[in-house]
Formats: sequence, C-alpha cells, structure tokens
Amino acid sequence: MVTVMVSLLTLGLFLSGTVMIGLLQRHLMSQVDTQLTTTATSMSQTTSPRTAPTSSVLPSLFYIRYELEGEEAQTAYSQDTLTYAGTPRIPTLLEIGELAETDSGWTQPVTVDSDIKDSPWRAIAVPLVRAGTTTPIGVLTVALPLTDVQHTLRNTALYVSTAGIVIVFVGGTAAHYLVRRSLSPLRAIESTAGKIAAGDLTQRITPKPSTTEVGSLALSLNTMLTRVEQSFAAREESERRIRRFVSDASHELRTPLAAISGYCELYSMGGVPQERTSEVMGRIQSESTRMGALVEDLLTLARLDEGRPLEFSEVDLVKMADNAVFDLQALDPTRNVALVSLSGRRPPMALVVRADRDRIQQVFTNIVGNAVRYTPKGSPVEIAVGTKGQVAVVEVRDHGPGISQQERERVFERFYRTENSRNRSLGGSGLGLAIVAGILGAHHGQAKLSRTSGGGLTVRIELPLIQAQAQRA
Repeated sequence: MVTVMVSLLTLGLFLSGTVMIGLLQRHLMSQVDTQLTTTATSMSQTTSPRTAPTSSVLPSLFYIRYELEGEEAQTAYSQDTLTYAGTPRIPTLLEIGELAETDSGWTQPVTVDSDIKDSPWRAIAVPLVRAGTTTPIGVLTVALPLTDVQHTLRNTALYVSTAGIVIVFVGGTAAHYLVRRSLSPLRAIESTAGKIAAGDLTQRITPKPSTTEVGSLALSLNTMLTRVEQSFAAREESERRIRRFVSDASHELRTPLAAISGYCELYSMGGVPQERTSEVMGRIQSESTRMGALVEDLLTLARLDEGRPLEFSEVDLVKMADNAVFDLQALDPTRNVALVSLSGRRPPMALVVRADRDRIQQVFTNIVGNAVRYTPKGSPVEIAVGTKGQVAVVEVRDHGPGISQQERERVFERFYRTENSRNRSLGGSGLGLAIVAGILGAHHGQAKLSRTSGGGLTVRIELPLIQAQAQRA
C-alpha cells in the first residue's frame, strides 16, 4: 500500500513538473519573441540602412545584422554577450528567403545554433527599407541568446526535482507511519485470529467505532465469533448429553437386565422348582415392565434434549387438575384429596394455557405418582390452581415426610433419589421430576419445590398464560 501511494505521488509530481517546465519554457520563449519583434520593429524604422549601430547604443544582449543586396553584411553586438553565448549562425539572405514568412514579409522567430555547443539563439528577420519609403532594400536580422532561458529552465527543473524528491521521501515516510497506524487494528485482528485458531474461542477483538471500516469489521467478526463459540458450546453440550444419556441408560438398565438374565439362566438350567415357576416368571415380567418404563423415560428425556417441536393446543389446567384428583382417589381411596383455589377462595372455572396436552398430562402423572409413592397411605393431598400475574400456577401439596432443603435443590437432577426413596421397591427411577422440569422448560415454565405448611412437600408448576405467550412471541 505504501509502495502504491509513493508511486502515485511520484507519478503525479513528475507529470506536474513536466507540465510546469513546458509552460515556463513556452512563457519565456514568448517573452524573447516579443522582445525580438519590438526591437526589430524599432530598428527597422529608425536606423539608417547603410550605417550599423555601434555596440554602445545596442541593448546589451542583442545581435544585429544588416544585409543589403549586393553589399557586405554589417553586424553589431556586445562582446560580453558573445563571450558566454557564442556567435549566432544567422542564415544567409537566400536561407532567410526560404523561412516561413507572414503577410507583411516578416519571418517567424526561429532558434539557431552558435559556435558554442548548447548555446542557441533566437532570431527574427524583417524587411529593411529606406526612410520615408516602403520598398525593401535588404534584411535586418535581430537575435537574442537563449542561454538565460536555458539556465532558468535548468534551475527550475533542478528545484522541482529536488522538491519532488523531498516530497516523495516525506510523503513516503508519512504514508508508512499512517498506514502502519491505520492497520494496527488489523494486526490486532490477526493476533486474535491466531489465538482463536489455536483453540481459544473466548478471544474477542477490541471494539472500535462502528462508523469506520475497521470498527465495522471488528463488530462483524465479534458477532461471528460469538455465534461460532455458541455453536461449539451447543455441540459440546449435545455430546455431553449423549454421553450422559448412554451412561445413565447403561447404569439403570444393568439391574433389570441382570435380574432377567439371571432368572432365565436359572430356569434353563432347571434350577427353578415347578412350584416356583410362576413366581420366577412374575419377577421376569416385573423387571421387564420396570425396564420398559425406564426406557420410555429415557427416550422422553432424549426427545426433550433434542428439542423436538411440541404440538401446542389450548389446555385447561383446571380440568387436568380435576382429573389428577380423580386419579389420586382411584390409586388410594383412603386419601382425602381436594381441589382448591390458590388464593383460598373457590377454584376458577377454567385456566387455559397453550401447551402440548400429552406432555402436560405427563407432568401431572409424574407428580401424582410421586405423591402416592412417597407419602403414607391415607394422608391428605390438595391441588391448588390459580394465577399470579401472567403465569398460571398449579400446586400439589402433600402431607408426607417431605424432604430437606438440600435435597429439594437436587431432586430435578436425573437419577437422583432422596434418602427416603432409596429403596427400589418403591418403584422410582429418579427421572420423574427431571422429566417434569424438562417439559416445563420446553413450555417456558418452571417447577419449584417448597415445604407444605404443617409438614410435607409442595410441588409448584408455573406456565405462562396465553396473553404472556402472545407477548413473548
């Protein structure tokens, strides 16, 4: 870039200097021609054609020659001028007649050589007439040396060349400094790109004013890097989830598979008495059922992690809560189950949200199943529904043993079981509340746990109302 700038600057200075020297030469030659014309006009009208003027009356630089027909030419000049400019080689009368003439008989000013090399003269020839007549009797030739013109042109060319060299040098130095300074952000970008190529995706380019090209480039690159980092993070998270899914599945499926394999091997070896065959087959069937339920839960979590689209429709949470009351009473008729309002008054007639009906039904099923599984038979359960701002709220309150604060912070983790649910005979796999949290998260909702007043556990689910979903959309 600096080379291009210096080259363009040099070319511009060269062209401008050439044009300036040409114009100066044309101007100086025009001045010389004007002097020749003026002097020739004056001398051809006032000087006697037979007597050449003496050197003392001549302008200091002029060379004058009178040439009459049939007579020897007479000359007048300044010796000092001939010393440095030489004697001009004035054309003869015949040669003068061959020069281009104007309508008045005057020749155009011409450049002639001298007996000194590179010391030309400028000469003009005019008709010579007697006083009071108009008939030409000879030719008057007036010449001026061009030494001063050449000297002026050479000095001017030298000054222009020297100034051009200085300008090119100073301009090149300034261009080098300014280019390096203006490209310093690009070097910073290059350095940052090198670090990113080495694997550090957290690097960012120092922001610059977005009104400049470099600032706009830095802003675009930072945006791109953020998206690239997010893409890598999403890929790593996806890989982590896959590894976690495989690890969890292999861990949880090992126990039922080992039991089924063991009973089958025992039966094939004839180690099962006839009277216990039905018992062994029942164990195999129960383990198969538990394994099937576990696989179904794992597939549900995998679909949630994958982010498959949900089938949204209008869902009445009051109706679903009423169905959950019926399910609780069917599972344990000894329980006192009530549908109440979140505010303590009568429950609302309807509470509609846009959600995937099957997924929300699975949320209620998992919560109700936990209430039946982990609380004593006959303990009461209340299901409260209501709204809080732009959020629909459903609370399932049991009056069982409850769980500690530390455990409430971890129960939404996959395969986590509380101390009072460690026994596998209770049937839990540690995935129920994880599925609840995943489904609600896909609906932009959330699940919370708290202690029930008087003892027990309250599971609170929150879903945005239709108005809030419309605003978010």
